[in-house]
Amino acid sequence: MTTPTGPRPRSTLSSSGLSAPRALALGVLVTATATLGTPALAAQETPPGKAVLEVSDTRTVTLVTGDQVTVTTRSGQRSVLAVRPASHTAGNGSFLSFQDGSGDRYVIPAVAQPYVGRQLDLSLFDVTALAKGTTAAGRVPVTVSYARGAKPRTPTGLTLTSTSGTSARGYTTAASGRKLARLLKRRIAADVKAGHKPGSTPLFTGVTSLGRTGASTEDATAGGGASAKYKLNILQITAEDRSGAGFNGQVLVTNTDDATRMSVVVPVDDGIEKVAVPSGHYSLAAPVVDFDASGNVTAQSLVTLTDLDVTGATTTDLDARTATAQVTAATPRPATADYAAATWGRTDVANGSIDWAPTASAVSTDTTPVYVNPQPAATTGKVAYFTQWSGHGPATGAPYRYDLAGRLSDAVAADQRITVTGKQLAAVRQRYVRDPAASPDGIITSGELGPGLPAAFSAAVPQTMPARVTDYLSGNNGGVWVQQSFPGTSLAFTSGDRPFTAGRTYTQDWARGPIGLGLGQYTRGPFGGSDCSACLADGNLLAYLSTTDSEADHDGGPSVYDEQPAAFAAQLYRDGTLLDDRPGNTAVYVDGQTAPDARYRLVAGQDFSGDGTLSQSTTARTELTFGLPSANDPHSLLPAPFTCEGQSASTPCRVLPLLTARLDLAADDLNTSHRTTQSMGLDISHVTFGGAGSRAAITSAAVEVSFDGGTTWQKTALHGSKGHYRARWTNPASARGTSPALRVTAADADGNGLTETITHAYSVAATTS
Repeated sequence: MTTPTGPRPRSTLSSSGLSAPRALALGVLVTATATLGTPALAAQETPPGKAVLEVSDTRTVTLVTGDQVTVTTRSGQRSVLAVRPASHTAGNGSFLSFQDGSGDRYVIPAVAQPYVGRQLDLSLFDVTALAKGTTAAGRVPVTVSYARGAKPRTPTGLTLTSTSGTSARGYTTAASGRKLARLLKRRIAADVKAGHKPGSTPLFTGVTSLGRTGASTEDATAGGGASAKYKLNILQITAEDRSGAGFNGQVLVTNTDDATRMSVVVPVDDGIEKVAVPSGHYSLAAPVVDFDASGNVTAQSLVTLTDLDVTGATTTDLDARTATAQVTAATPRPATADYAAATWGRTDVANGSIDWAPTASAVSTDTTPVYVNPQPAATTGKVAYFTQWSGHGPATGAPYRYDLAGRLSDAVAADQRITVTGKQLAAVRQRYVRDPAASPDGIITSGELGPGLPAAFSAAVPQTMPARVTDYLSGNNGGVWVQQSFPGTSLAFTSGDRPFTAGRTYTQDWARGPIGLGLGQYTRGPFGGSDCSACLADGNLLAYLSTTDSEADHDGGPSVYDEQPAAFAAQLYRDGTLLDDRPGNTAVYVDGQTAPDARYRLVAGQDFSGDGTLSQSTTARTELTFGLPSANDPHSLLPAPFTCEGQSASTPCRVLPLLTARLDLAADDLNTSHRTTQSMGLDISHVTFGGAGSRAAITSAAVEVSFDGGTTWQKTALHGSKGHYRARWTNPASARGTSPALRVTAADADGNGLTETITHAYSVAATTS
């Protein structure tokens, strides 16, 4: 048994005469510091004496295999992950995931599993750490360690930038990572053909390990203090795949009396592993992968053991052949599976909360089956288990799909089929819009959120765009869903947590423009977070803006931060004096703001003009003028469960009276107008959280259009009142084939104002009528 590199476990264990386990321990979750569409307020960017903002964040990170994982980190709440495989070819879309009680999430492509803990370090797949980091051009920084005497060579899929002795540093990208994935698949195929266990053949000659640069390299060795505190016993774990052969993989071992005593992932070599553990009650979980002679994944089996007593030397077995229950669904209309997942969470007696409980998941983003073994309810602590299944209708006829979640359970039942009737489903008419310059190959995601659900995956499936699809959603766990749209390669939009009632029909537009920069109305919080993005408490003033489409609770931004050529900026002024200047962000934060008569001006901008995959709404500049919310205004009080910086019993949070605009242009699904007489819906309102926010009447609004890049502006005819308007203007013949600019201004009865300017706001077709 060797000792791995990688994050150090919270408790390290040893035993006389037994080498330290190669515990692939999981690290500590640190709240991300960015909003979707707002790059992180990194520590080095924060002026002295100013806090780093802790707000919800959605980021897409690239793994060393070229696969991508979208991580929606929600301050104080469970994160949601959506996996986007590099290839949607059958047999290439399977993943497994672990999280221990500290919160770090690890996503391992199934094709890499046999090598994790051997030549591939687990740190490469720590999506929590990857989401917090910032690297150039979407690169994953890696460190290669070579065997003594071996000639340093460049491993497949890597670019080396420096070599020193027996180690080298370099990086992978999405494109080069796919080369590494192909190598993994070839090695596994060769092992299967030769009758060997997948992962038996070394991945790289002369390489002892490949890990993420900057990851902790502390060994999980003896002497961590646990041996003096706990009596240790040898736990021997055997594990077999569906053919009965011992497998190379990982097992999550959790002490269910108190997970802080032990919650680690240990590698299994040739179907066996020995680990020293304190006496007590335990649970085990192992996602077991089976491969064919081509290196494709043929099945995933999430094998769990709910309760195991360890009081001395103990042996237990995890056999994938006992996983006889397949995650499937019975739907009212025909549908072909494109996603299936089983997630198993385990609480302990000492803590009991499922929010940060150890979890294990088996995820299939194609037709590869997912199986589980039946298990009873726990006798020590609790189990939180649920499944998700998604599928699409036939290629002919009106497009539809199903996104279904199984009921949360404290046991793993023998029947894993999700059965629903039409009356049990909500129908959502989804309209997916994209930029004319963007790729038609988009991604959509759906995940149900509910009380008691462990940190989970959101189904990510390919969707050609533009498209109009009816999405049928289940309500087995409360019917609250978070969804996302990735129209092309540059932008992403995330909905707020939306409750959908069975039997009802809803509509939802995605990336419908013009695309702006602003705030919204959040019933349950922006993309599932509890942070207020426009609040004041105890003099702490925070406001951050995000990319907006026509939906009031959508937030958007770059789909992969480090790969998109975008620029952001924000400044905050008080009575003409600059208080905060944050280049690279659309957020401002200052403290000491208590003057009731002060007037503020927030200026924020986003610039996508350097991105060749976007031709519309290439820049947006929003200027907001406002005063502080009155302490006597009951409507501004932030309701639970929302929170903000500086909040206490004596200093409640108050929502800032910031105006926001949502634009809904009469155009096709490429945001392109074919009309000479143009119209656009315009909603002017205040940012709200759970209904809290300014109630000041909207007193004025105007829309202007420019056909010469902003040199001159023409007023449009505006009809409506109380914040709800429709603007009309003429697209002249000279504008055909161009992209006009738009400017919106508005004010309320309290003197708060908005000016938003969008260049290349929409396209005018070459022929109009």
